[in-house]
Amino acid sequence: MPSTIPAYAGRHEGTFTPIGGVEGYTTTREEGRCGRLGEDLAGVEDLRTWLTAHGIRCETWGRDGTKSVRSLWNEIAAGETRLSPDPPMREVAVVSVLIEAGGRRLTEVRQLMADGTVRERNAWPSEKLLPGETPVAAALRCLVEELRVDARDVTVAAEPLSTTVEQLDSPSYPGLPTRYTLHTVAATVPDLPSTAFTTEEAPGTGEAAVRTHYWEWH
Repeated sequence: MPSTIPAYAGRHEGTFTPIGGVEGYTTTREEGRCGRLGEDLAGVEDLRTWLTAHGIRCETWGRDGTKSVRSLWNEIAAGETRLSPDPPMREVAVVSVLIEAGGRRLTEVRQLMADGTVRERNAWPSEKLLPGETPVAAALRCLVEELRVDARDVTVAAEPLSTTVEQLDSPSYPGLPTRYTLHTVAATVPDLPSTAFTTEEAPGTGEAAVRTHYWEWH
C-alpha cells in the first residue's frame, strides 16, 4: 500500500495502535439491539417466535452449512446483528480484508463446518463488526482468529478502500433478508504460505460453526 496511507499496527493483545491519528468508522451498541416495534427479545425461543410471526421459516436452519436460530441469537446478544421488523430485516456491518501478494489476492474458497458439512465461500477474509468497533479493529480481529497470525505482525490501512450497502438473502439464514454495510480495508500480513493452505478457527470465538478455513491465492 502507498506509504501516504496511515496504517494500524497490531499489538499482541489483539487491540490496535493508530499511526497517524486517523479515526475509523464505529458501530454503536444501540445498533446491536434487537427489537420488534421497540420490544426486546428475551431469548432463542422468543426469537424463533418473532421469525415465524414475520413469515421467516427457520425449521431447517442449522443444517447443510446454514446457521441455527441460536447462532442468530448469539449474534444479536453480542451486538453483531440488529433486526428490524417492517419489513423483517437482518442488519449487519461487515469488514472485508484485501490481502495481496505477487499480484494475487487471498481468498477463502470454502469452510468446513462443525457438523462436517462444507460451505463454499469464495470471499476475502471477513468479519462482522462488534458494537463500538471500527472496521480496522474488526479486520485485525478477523485475521488473528481466522489466519491464526500474531497481531503484532499485521498492518491494516487506517482508511477503508470503500464502504457499500447491499441487500441479499443471507446464505447463513435462508429466507431472512439481510442488509450488509460492507467496509473493505487493505492489510499486509507477512510470511503467509504462497500456495493453498488451511487454518483452524481460533477457539473461544463463539458458537460459530466454522472449524477449518481453506485459503487460496487468486
